[in-house]
Amino acid sequence: MSTITLIDYGCHSFSYRLAARLHDYGLPTRYFVNGSLESPNLSSLPQWVQDNPEMVRNITCKRPYGKLSLARRLRGESDWAVECLKALEQENPAAVIVSCLPLTVASRIESWCNRRSIPFVYWLQDIQGKAISDLLKARLGWFGRVLGGLASKWEQHLLTRSRMVITIAPSHARELPPPVLKQHRYRLLENWGNLEDFPKGLSSGDWASQYGLDKTVNVMYTGTLGLKHDLHTFFDLAIAFKDRPDIRIVIVSSGQAADKIRLEAARKRIHNLVVLPFQPHADVPTMLASAAVLVAPLNPSAGSFCVPSKILSYLCSGRPTVIAIDPENLAAKTILRSRSGLVVRPGDSKEFIKAVARLIDDPALRLEAGSNARAYAEVAFNIDTIMETFIGILADSGVSLTPQVAAKAIHDLAQTAATV
Repeated sequence: MSTITLIDYGCHSFSYRLAARLHDYGLPTRYFVNGSLESPNLSSLPQWVQDNPEMVRNITCKRPYGKLSLARRLRGESDWAVECLKALEQENPAAVIVSCLPLTVASRIESWCNRRSIPFVYWLQDIQGKAISDLLKARLGWFGRVLGGLASKWEQHLLTRSRMVITIAPSHARELPPPVLKQHRYRLLENWGNLEDFPKGLSSGDWASQYGLDKTVNVMYTGTLGLKHDLHTFFDLAIAFKDRPDIRIVIVSSGQAADKIRLEAARKRIHNLVVLPFQPHADVPTMLASAAVLVAPLNPSAGSFCVPSKILSYLCSGRPTVIAIDPENLAAKTILRSRSGLVVRPGDSKEFIKAVARLIDDPALRLEAGSNARAYAEVAFNIDTIMETFIGILADSGVSLTPQVAAKAIHDLAQTAATV
């Protein structure tokens, strides 16, 4: 039987749970992930393979790579694309849905699908062309602007050739090419967090004491560190709170950027800046519970279109967030709408520090913002509603769902909704 193949380059737990739900509802699904990209999400991959060996495909290339070195990243993307196409050849997909793929990889997979008349659905997590253009312009001036313009045209071409585009924020529709808009080949599906991973009222338990963080006020960042993150902010935070021995700035990450921060902190003898490696997936809820404030400092290149998925886990954890990002970004709007934290403009380190200090020094505000975060997640992250929307998107994309499978999925969803 033909399968639905969902390719998530970033190995996100919410897309895995969606794939597993599709599979359980009788929609044969394959979930391709990148096992070579340095990411905190890889810690959960062995369990996923064990739980769903038929569904999960761990695609790897010769050597692991991160996001900081552009040369290594491009080489890794090219190698991984080759391995991914080999894996696709072994399947018989009725449709291919791609998420978080670099343009270099997505374009090769789209071409493969197009040659075989297989529906290609682009799950648009970020406007890459704009991000690439801003980054290259800052680094290379006019030449970078030219290269960035080419990247934007490349992305528009890829979107135009897609059977369907899934947007994650209303503002993304403004960036879609005219043919996609005219033919209504796009649907909105905002990202979500896996609420079931975060029991309500969870304490930090043994995790915090293991790292000497059980008696400190912890300002925490967790996730990958790449070109869109403002690494200087972590040092600015540590220096700002150096005279407060009860405060720790905690970074949970691995790879080149994390190593760079760790070495620099040691060289400058900044002792309140703690860098820990990626933690096992099972420890993430208690890890986040050890934080007084969760942070996400992005630089201006993130713009209004890059929606950091870590914010979704932050909301599930019931902890307040301080994020530096364009106020038009969906993540900023979500934080403000849910009253679950504070938003500052990217690049303004002083305002970021003030926002963190405000939450640290006001326990009542901190508690209120954390409670609001959890309340928002409990309403917004209903997996059954999300499943129903996604099945509708597949049908609108021309994916052949047998009447029996489609009816079973909708019936089960209706039954679940009726019991809520």
